[in-house]
Amino acid sequence: MLPNGNLELFRSVLLDFQKAGILNDFVLIGSWALRVYQEYFDNDPRIPIVATQDLDFLLENPVKVSRPVDISAILAEYGMEEEHSISGQFSKFVGVDLEVEFLFPDKGKGALGGVEVRDFGIVAQPLRYLHFIQDYSTMMKYHSIPVRVPEPVVFVLMKYLLTIKRTGSFKSKIAKDISTARDLEFFLLENGAHKDFRKRFYLMPRKWQKDLMRVLEEHRSGLVDILD
Repeated sequence: MLPNGNLELFRSVLLDFQKAGILNDFVLIGSWALRVYQEYFDNDPRIPIVATQDLDFLLENPVKVSRPVDISAILAEYGMEEEHSISGQFSKFVGVDLEVEFLFPDKGKGALGGVEVRDFGIVAQPLRYLHFIQDYSTMMKYHSIPVRVPEPVVFVLMKYLLTIKRTGSFKSKIAKDISTARDLEFFLLENGAHKDFRKRFYLMPRKWQKDLMRVLEEHRSGLVDILD
């Protein structure tokens, strides 16, 4: 369980981005999206909540910039400093209680390095699969702040799918991701999301469907019978 200070910090960063007029330029992805789902579903205790310091924002591809804003200056107010990856190709903003990273939906053969967005003063990390999240995101409110997040069924499907990219030292992360996906899957199915899962699954590329089904079968997901 994260201390209340982290939750206030999370809300404050969202609020600052909203006041700057750029919050809708991003999709909030990763475990912090679960906080938004929790509020949307009337704080239902069955929504899994994962304690994490990693706050991930997804840029659109092509990049959308509502207005130039120095994001590093906003985050510096919280004591976050920019740190570059070992390769120097992308960066994140690191503080004591929170780390903010910007991601970019990679397509085709893949980008050679980070994606620099000068109007925001950031360098985003390109990753595969994320354009599906961009295409199927939705608006929800967190403490009255409108935030773009992945559709909940898409969050589950992608959480399962992205585990195929994790190997070796990431095994503990895989177990955590599978547990989160499974818990949210159960909740959504109990609330009648069967058709929504099928609809999004069949919009995925055929290869993704095959890869995803292998993961679902391996972990004995109830989605196997629904999507088959």
